[in-house]
Parts: sequence; structure tokens; C-alpha cells
Amino acid sequence: MAEASDRRGAQLPAEAALFQLLFGYSRTQLIYVMAKLGLADLLRAGPVDSGTLARATACHQPTLHRLLRGLTNLGLLEEDAEGRFALTPLGTCLRSDVPSSLRGWALLSGDLLYRAWGDLLHSVQTGQTAFDHTYGMGLYEYLAAHPEHGEHFHRSMTVSTLRAAQALLKAYDFSSVETVVDVGGGHGVLLAAILRAHAHLRGVLFDVPSVVGAARHYLEAQGVAHRCPVIGGDFFTAVPSGGDTYLLSWVLLDWDDRRGLRILRNCRAVLPEHGRLLLFEAILSERTTPGDRVVGRDLSMLVMTGGRERTAADYRALLGQAGLGIRRILPTDVNRSVIEAAPTS
Repeated sequence: MAEASDRRGAQLPAEAALFQLLFGYSRTQLIYVMAKLGLADLLRAGPVDSGTLARATACHQPTLHRLLRGLTNLGLLEEDAEGRFALTPLGTCLRSDVPSSLRGWALLSGDLLYRAWGDLLHSVQTGQTAFDHTYGMGLYEYLAAHPEHGEHFHRSMTVSTLRAAQALLKAYDFSSVETVVDVGGGHGVLLAAILRAHAHLRGVLFDVPSVVGAARHYLEAQGVAHRCPVIGGDFFTAVPSGGDTYLLSWVLLDWDDRRGLRILRNCRAVLPEHGRLLLFEAILSERTTPGDRVVGRDLSMLVMTGGRERTAADYRALLGQAGLGIRRILPTDVNRSVIEAAPTS
């Protein structure tokens, strides 16, 4: 009989392992409620009893105590001999004041994403995006109309991008680049990291006006605003000219092939013959093995945006249709690769 391990490393029979997987929704909600109530921030100074936490969060004390025990069971908290609760290293990740905080992802996962995943069956049966079916609009349209969720999303993406930026800089040599145009660059976190690492570079940040409007303050704080104009627009219509290097980081995965090709063709239209296009994306394996995070993210794209992860062959075919060819693919320390492409026609 097949076996699996629990979080303590003990081997479980297949039935027990599957049973744990079936109740994954309960773990998501426990973590979400912890984040929503701000418990990690309330516990940052040390152990606190459930009564004090209940008063601070306006919760029903006996029920909150049960929640705290559940979080202890998950390994996010620990309970001392006096019945007080304290953060573990795992729970500390939900503090809002730590640089790599996952509180934003917890808030999104237990609310916005949770509801959309409930319509996964709709996506599988129809090929349509579950999020659109659940909320009656696309993800980015929804985030623009609901600033609270939008703020959680952009904060969460900032955390992920800061981690990926160092991996990109380690893997790719920008020394021969003059101007990087970051297409769909969000708040400019990745581009700012590149500019800070290479004083000779000039950058251009390009995204929809509602997103890049918040980028100027970040670029100023990073000391690179004087080398990085910010342009608002729609990459389905056109992208700014003037760069010798165009960067698409975690952009194509949000879109199906038809819309992804439109973005690539718009980049190709302004790319000089000596220029290059950099895709900073995950690469889907041709064959799936258990625990492949890219497969999980591919399904997330199905549910949330209608996009997809792609194999190296998929990228080669899509780029070819846009008049671009792959020069090389560079792995990085994170679960993404740098795909360098150049004009072929």
C-alpha cells in the first residue's frame, strides 16, 4: 500500500494521507482567520492568554481559545504551561512587520482565492476562468474595483518579487544592457532592484495607469526614479519604444496564448534588431512528478486569470509566432528561469 509522510515525518497509510489532503480547506481557513484577526502582531512581544487576545480582537473567548489550539496543532503557535500562546517561526511569517510577511497571501487565500477555487469544476467542464464565473469580472478588474483586496495582492506580489529579484540578478548579466523596459512591471520592485545593482542602466516602467501611479514613490525611495520614467498604458495595444531590452516578468502566465501572443508581438514591434526580450517565468516540465509547484501554479492560473504555465516547447512556439527565437534558457535559484529571446525576422 502506498504511504505518505505527515508534517512530523511519520509514515501514513494512503487512506490517512488522502484524508489529510481532503481537509486542506480547514487549514487554509485557520491561517486566514489568524491573519484577519492580526494575531501574529498581537503575539510579537511574547506569550499571551486567550482572554487577553479575545478582548483585543473582540472575539468570543472560548471559541477563540479553540482556534488557538487549532493553530498550535498546525505548528503556527505553541502553548506554554500556563495556557498562554506564542508564535513559532512558522507563525512569525504572518506578522505584518517582517520583510517576508505572508499575511497578505493568507488574507487573499482564505477569502478571494478560496471562493474562486470553489468553482474549479466549472473551469474543468467549460475551460472558462473560475474567478470570472464566481465574481462576474476578471481578477485585475476586480482588484481595481476593490482597493482592499488590491492592496493585499500588490503587497504580496512585492514580497515574492523581492525574493525573485536577487535570483534574476545572480543568473543574468545586465552589464551590456543600456535601457530595460519592464512591461507589466507593477510597482517597479523588480526594475528598481536591477537599476540599483547596475548604475549605468536606464529603465522604463510600463503598466496600466492605476498600477504605475503608485510606483513613483517606491522608485524615489529606492533612489532610481531619475533613471526610470513611468508610463501608463495597455500592453495589449502597444508598449513604449526606446529600449534595447524588454522584460516580461510573471506576465505571460496570466494570459492564454492568444493574448500572450499579442503582448509578444507588441514587444517585437518596438524591439531593435540588436535587442533582446527577457521572459522571467517558470517552465513547466514535459512530464509531471509529485510536488511540482509549477503544476500547482498552472492550475491557479486556470482558476484565477485564464492563463497558464508553459513548457520550453510552448514558449519556443509562442515566441516563434511573434518573430522571436530563444537564444538560451538560464535557471535561477527560485522556481523560475530567464528565457532570453531575440528577433528572427
